[in-house]
Amino acid sequence: MNGKTILLVSRHDYRTGWRAGRHFLADAFRAQGHSVQFFSVGFSPLSLLSNDHRKSLFGASNKWQEVDGIGCYLWRSPLHPFGKGLGNHAALTNGMFRWWIGSKCNALDEASRQADLIVVESGIAAALIGRIRRSTPNAQIIYFVADLLETISAHSFIAEQLYRDRAAISDIVVVARAMAPHFEGFGCPVHFVPHGVSKSDFDHIGPSPYETSGNIATVGSMLFDPAFFDIAAPAFPDMHFHLIGTPELGRSFDNVTEYGRMPFKDTLPFLKHADTGVAPYADRDGADYLADSSLKLMQYEFLRLPAVCPQYAVGDKANRHGYKPGDPVSIKDAVGQALNTPFADEASKVLDWKDVADRLLALDRAAALIKS
Repeated sequence: MNGKTILLVSRHDYRTGWRAGRHFLADAFRAQGHSVQFFSVGFSPLSLLSNDHRKSLFGASNKWQEVDGIGCYLWRSPLHPFGKGLGNHAALTNGMFRWWIGSKCNALDEASRQADLIVVESGIAAALIGRIRRSTPNAQIIYFVADLLETISAHSFIAEQLYRDRAAISDIVVVARAMAPHFEGFGCPVHFVPHGVSKSDFDHIGPSPYETSGNIATVGSMLFDPAFFDIAAPAFPDMHFHLIGTPELGRSFDNVTEYGRMPFKDTLPFLKHADTGVAPYADRDGADYLADSSLKLMQYEFLRLPAVCPQYAVGDKANRHGYKPGDPVSIKDAVGQALNTPFADEASKVLDWKDVADRLLALDRAAALIKS
């Protein structure tokens, strides 16, 4: 296979300790012998006033750096629009988006021009697809939909701009089948390619970090519902809840420990040696696609860890125990079932990220959920 030049455009930065699907995908492409560049967007001096996890890279912005064989660039513009907008100031937000899309960034234009394949993730990066296409008329541009824009409360301008630029998209990839109908009017193929896990990372997990038995773990911040722990922690005083990389609860419980963010591999012993894993997603319209796309639930499955999650995220998985967000009875029942139900052996359908990379490179030969 001839190596390609692949550009990933994301709000995340490859160099942070915060690992998400696009980081693993970049690693998979690199391992296959491709030239990979990871371009991070949506960053400016305004980011220093927020909880942006890229703040430590401020001094490394606006210049290329190679890390683990991957070219990294954090575009720091003088200003940038916030992905969720500025409340009711629609005109101001829209104006900021338009200015930002057209503002000077030779590095993005040149990286786009050189790429054979460009993967643009959902979120603020989606607003740049038209600009990217103008720099590269022949490259394959994949809009990679890890989350629906409305589910993550992205500002409406992003979806509107994405639709205006729909002719610039070669293929849309959704990580859950339930997402596909949202793109029926885009006029390009829509493919289902689920997330994967880096299975090699799970080969040598360290010893248990727990001092006592009876542990429940969760990791990650997406759609985090702190009210779950208001109910579950008092209801199970003999269990200890371990929260990794979650927003702060703002209140304390004797049996809850909050760790903040930590490197991905450091989280694995907490999951491997727990009794149950929790995916405490909030109740949100349109979030049912998480039954297919939740990376944490895939990790729990791969580790043979019973999972507790909202009913809408259970899907057809026997080892997920669902509850209704905010409902004490169903939360207690779900946790109790997860703690007392043996893990059901079934063929794992979890992909490795190299399988995901292979599928993205072969979209022209794959059946589409929606054809162009």
